[in-house]
Amino acid sequence: MFALPRADRPGRGGAGGAGGGGAREMTHRGQPAAHGANPITRMEPMRAAIAVIPLGLALAGCPASAEDVRPPADAFYFPTGLALSPDDRYLFVSNANSDLRYGSSSLQLVDVDVVDALVRRWVDDGEVPAGCAQDPEVRETVVCPEEADGDGAAFLVPGATVRLGNFAGDIGTQTLADGRVRLFLPVRGDPSITWVDFDPASELFECGGSGDYPRCDVRHQITQLRGDPDQGTLTSEPFGIFVDGDNGYAVVAHLTTGNVSLVATPPDDSEPPVLADVKGGFFTTRVNGLRGAVGVAGRRPGTADDLVYVTSRVESRVQMLHVEQPLDGGFPLLAPTDYFFVNTVFPADDSRGIAFSAGGDRAHVINRNPPTLITVDTSDDADGRPRNEVLIATELCPQAGIVAVADVGAGERAYVSCFRDGQVWVIDPEAATLEAVVNAGRGPHAIAVSEARKQMYVTNFLENTIAVIDLTPGAPTENRVVVRLGEPDLGDD
Repeated sequence: MFALPRADRPGRGGAGGAGGGGAREMTHRGQPAAHGANPITRMEPMRAAIAVIPLGLALAGCPASAEDVRPPADAFYFPTGLALSPDDRYLFVSNANSDLRYGSSSLQLVDVDVVDALVRRWVDDGEVPAGCAQDPEVRETVVCPEEADGDGAAFLVPGATVRLGNFAGDIGTQTLADGRVRLFLPVRGDPSITWVDFDPASELFECGGSGDYPRCDVRHQITQLRGDPDQGTLTSEPFGIFVDGDNGYAVVAHLTTGNVSLVATPPDDSEPPVLADVKGGFFTTRVNGLRGAVGVAGRRPGTADDLVYVTSRVESRVQMLHVEQPLDGGFPLLAPTDYFFVNTVFPADDSRGIAFSAGGDRAHVINRNPPTLITVDTSDDADGRPRNEVLIATELCPQAGIVAVADVGAGERAYVSCFRDGQVWVIDPEAATLEAVVNAGRGPHAIAVSEARKQMYVTNFLENTIAVIDLTPGAPTENRVVVRLGEPDLGDD
């Protein structure tokens, strides 16, 4: 069965638009476009270039290096990575500085309790929170600028922002034994895997810098294999990341080389994180020399002998790896175990994000050629090995990037960011149906879902905002942006 939802597709009057109407295509947030209009036509030239290649989320150039060329500490700027703290209290946001206007990227801290209070005041009480304003184009949304007076200004924790290398990307988290949260960020400008510790008690990041707006020091940049430059260095373009905090490792996919790197990170913090191993040669090389590993996810994090799955943008292969823990106190190693192809039932090429259902019995893989969400049966067979059998493919938007899977009370749903169209698609993967299309903003990328709060958070890379989407089943505002954090940057006409 190849699901081709028609009534629910964007522009066809189906589910997903705010207010119960059909989904609307947009040139930018709040401005409907004619069907088939190019949503990047209103962007200034620099941002239009970024939108054409959303996977890169970056531009070539020489970054500024002066200490005084700092990114704003109190505003989003090309927000790229997003992750919730383990207790859903905080939202970690990385800003990529992708036009290189400033000398670094930044990492910010959002207080989700404050965000939830904004949502409750607006959705439950019908009151516009102080410092916020009702969107004149999308009336069910309130916009809360970062620098507003009143309630809206409090969602960014003051004094918490730190700086790191340009083109910071996705965020993986690990809970340490003492309660701190360790963040890992692939940084493409260094290149490095930068690690930052967060202390919930002080609401501060720590990565070795000093001053009121510190920059992470070189000790927090993982660049050398086993801490020895003679053994090798981190290869270019670190991109996707998966962290298994309980088992003490992080796995990073590299965008151009197709390499996969392993970081050892003991949960008891007995040793600092270190690049322990790197493997490559898994994927076909195209004529331009690219291999392109992109998505990475663990099947059953925290369990013994867990398997890590890695996707590629150059073919339909999904590579599986296992982390071999040393018995003699040495470094852990990446061990390739098997691979399979997602084009065995349906056409497929150019895979991107991957996410597992709870329990690890289903993998959901974004594919761009053709645009589909491919669901794979990864449950154990009679021998205890994953079946890795393609079950179904559901039509997707073009240029989909990230998929997150969550259950907020009505069964598991797959939430997919659609960078080009400015949307998030909500899919029932078991039924292979498109349930809703959410007009998130310009350039939606990273997704984080709080099942407890029944909220989804989405970075809008091209307008410097974070969309807060209500996921409450059956609510009038279900699958709609109710709060927009940050003043949308709509660019120059």
